[in-house]
Amino acid sequence: MIPQSDIIEWSNTVSWQTNEQVEQDLVICRALVEIFNDDYLAGHLAFRGGTALHKLYLQPQPRYSEDIDLVQIQAEPIDQVLDRLRDVLRFLVKPRVEVGDMMATMKYTMYSEFKALLFAPI
Repeated sequence: MIPQSDIIEWSNTVSWQTNEQVEQDLVICRALVEIFNDDYLAGHLAFRGGTALHKLYLQPQPRYSEDIDLVQIQAEPIDQVLDRLRDVLRFLVKPRVEVGDMMATMKYTMYSEFKALLFAPI
């Protein structure tokens, strides 16, 4: 998905210990760009949690984050948001979706360019 040369180049910028962490960080960054470049999703979701704090406010990032925490701005059925997320994140494999009473989780599993299995909960 992301060329090894780009991952290695980015590893000179971040302090993550493995190429797989660097790759997952790049995938998370791309997912955030795709999500918030979509007018519908940008109007319905807010980015929060530790990853938001580290990506937006703390430089250099003091810890590695491996997920994206999103919350709906208005309490409403989640189906259309999930469908739109699947669409804008179609560069990833099909997610496993878990929907509970008060939250939904999309879990993506992808193969690393370095032959490890990566997980990206959103």
